[in-house]
Amino acid sequence: MSKKPYNPQMKIFFLGPEGTNSDLAARNIFTSNQQFVPVSSIEDIFEKVAMSHSYYGVIPFENSYQGVINSSLNCLIDYDLKIIKEFNFSVSHNFCSQNAVMDPSQVMKITSHPQVFGQCNNWIRSKFPNAEKLVATSTAEAAAHAAQDDSIYCIANSHAIKLFNLTTHETEIQDRSDNKTRFLVIGKSLEEKSEINKTSVMINIADKPGSLMNVLQPFTDLNINMTRIETRPSRNNEFLHTFFIDFEGYYEDPEIVQLLELLENMSEELRIIGSYSVLN
Repeated sequence: MSKKPYNPQMKIFFLGPEGTNSDLAARNIFTSNQQFVPVSSIEDIFEKVAMSHSYYGVIPFENSYQGVINSSLNCLIDYDLKIIKEFNFSVSHNFCSQNAVMDPSQVMKITSHPQVFGQCNNWIRSKFPNAEKLVATSTAEAAAHAAQDDSIYCIANSHAIKLFNLTTHETEIQDRSDNKTRFLVIGKSLEEKSEINKTSVMINIADKPGSLMNVLQPFTDLNINMTRIETRPSRNNEFLHTFFIDFEGYYEDPEIVQLLELLENMSEELRIIGSYSVLN
């Protein structure tokens, strides 16, 4: 399996517009001299990355509240691309507006993404129970609306606040401090082994009793830590069941090579989706 280092003049595609959590995550993963390009959908990210070895994508994959993002998982199946990095992004929500000072009695309209309203529900009910909630397609759009109208307050991330020159009135207003989104970097080739690695595979097995037990047993026998497993009916064959598995280790490690051989022998199809460094 080929490996290719990063091109120093690469393009980084993320789920836009500018100022989203995907934008902020991308800028935490890569250096600031890269070219960051917003696109309108996760599918667009995969299409762009498939065009060149110097294109990379940052996709949201899993949230501690909402679980796996199906469009990201489906694209990993449909496109012949690889996961090359993992970054766990701690979601931080801030209350802001274009006003230099906040008068709580004047906060009548709050805008943000619906998921953000859910993640900050207790704070909003406690502080501004009568405020009208204006739904935006992203926190970046919410910040843009607040920048245009001083009667509108928004919930956004720190990057959007800087981007739209807003004033932060309160920080860390999310109801839980453990709200995280797992972002993945996708590219056309694998990277070299790093200090901490994970491998992700897709395996198709006949849909029959004992399938799950057969998949799990090699991990126990080889003492390999499985970090995530998900199963669903195959997208291509109704008689197969598809398992998506993440586990610790690099695909060229001796015990991982042995594991992959065992899984391949029991499956109709085995595909390595990625073997990648874990950044945090």
